Amino acid sequence: MKKDRNGKNGHIFHPWYLFDCADLFHCSKSDEKSGNLFDDRLFIGERVNYNAKLFQHPHRMDGVVLLICRKGWLNGSVNLMPHRIEEGMLAVFHREHLLQFWSQSDDFEASAIVLSSQFIQEMHIDLKQAIPIFMHLKDNPAIHITEEEHSVLNMFYETIRCVLRSSDDIHRPAIIQRLLEAMFYKILAIHQNKVPEVSFRRGRREEFFERFMELLTQYHKQERSMGFYAERLHITPKYLSSVIKEVSGKSAAEWIDQYVILEAKALLRYSGLSIQEIAYELNFSTQSFFGKYFKHHTGISPSAYKHK
Repeated sequence: MKKDRNGKNGHIFHPWYLFDCADLFHCSKSDEKSGNLFDDRLFIGERVNYNAKLFQHPHRMDGVVLLICRKGWLNGSVNLMPHRIEEGMLAVFHREHLLQFWSQSDDFEASAIVLSSQFIQEMHIDLKQAIPIFMHLKDNPAIHITEEEHSVLNMFYETIRCVLRSSDDIHRPAIIQRLLEAMFYKILAIHQNKVPEVSFRRGRREEFFERFMELLTQYHKQERSMGFYAERLHITPKYLSSVIKEVSGKSAAEWIDQYVILEAKALLRYSGLSIQEIAYELNFSTQSFFGKYFKHHTGISPSAYKHK
């Protein structure tokens, strides 16, 4: 289900707005022949084929995708950067990833678990302790895993599939939720092993960072002011800046600029909107102001980027 084509401000629908689980792959509620199972906010894919029409433009997904490639390869981009998912790789995508896929090998096979944001929120996972892993995932969504790691993840996957088929089990939702929680912790452990210098931290500062990233994902097209985000977090802009810098190594202003520029690049490259319309879409007062902002951060004008 795609979001409304016209938002509160009358903004135009773009193909990288949030999609829900059912949109992501060709699937029905239950398709035993293909091996796909779909249950409300959860999709389990045995034989995954990307939806070519949906994925031809960058988009965001309202949830999390866990993809284990068993054979072949899938080519695409994440946040406009080229990525190739191939045999022996684990990919984790979330709503802060702009996803686009354009080709796959004839023998491509992958196991997929797609969880809606609502499902994630109901899971009992202390993600606050995993902020360094979140930072790693943002730029490294796909990694190679060992045969042993693949075996463990596949065990979780097959068990979840078996439980999902048990429609007469009144405890099925709770069982699936707990299995997915355990699988998530295993994935976090795998990423931590790939980046040994990463250490788990937990505290109020990390909570501020997590909330800031949630707000930024939601409002970056309308708000670029540090004051806006600080007010929502009930802290001063100065404190917000120091907290975000300490936790992530990047200032709040840098995060804001990164999100706005990524959105601007996607709009310029794929939307078909004029530069003036894009400036309006990103809440710039004038096209000239947008042009100066974009060139300052990229070294190239919006027009040059649009046509290169």
